[in-house]
Amino acid sequence: MYDKFHGFLTELESHFTKLSQLLHDKLTALERFDIDRLDAILKDEQVFVLFSKSFDTRLAFYRQQLGLKGEKLSELIEELPVEEQARFRSTYQRLKTALEEVKTLNLKCQELIEERLYSLDKAIKELDPSAAATYSKQGDDAKRPGDHPHLLSKSI
Repeated sequence: MYDKFHGFLTELESHFTKLSQLLHDKLTALERFDIDRLDAILKDEQVFVLFSKSFDTRLAFYRQQLGLKGEKLSELIEELPVEEQARFRSTYQRLKTALEEVKTLNLKCQELIEERLYSLDKAIKELDPSAAATYSKQGDDAKRPGDHPHLLSKSI
């Protein structure tokens, strides 16, 4: 069971590494205003969203199967037999690094999107002063407050 649990964490790390590359591509597409590429990237991101939604369920399964009590992954690793901890810590560190990179890239993408939307809104207002705001400075759709366009950032 330890091998399966370790395999799950390795798979998770691999997914976050792939997501990191996808976010690099997204950032490039945003910088180039490549709408077609952004559309394709958004579809690819949905795969990662679905995978991340199953994380808690799968972690709970391994926690129960291995009789672990901790809530955080780092706490679970401390409960493992000493001979298992080294490889799990190594994988945990790689997973943590990949997740931090994803968060950083996602924030950069979000900031660039907000900047682009603000610029577009400003240009629209200059062309038609009677036009209502399309987006707020935070990038929210002004017509649907609270409905954020950053689904992925909330899912991770």
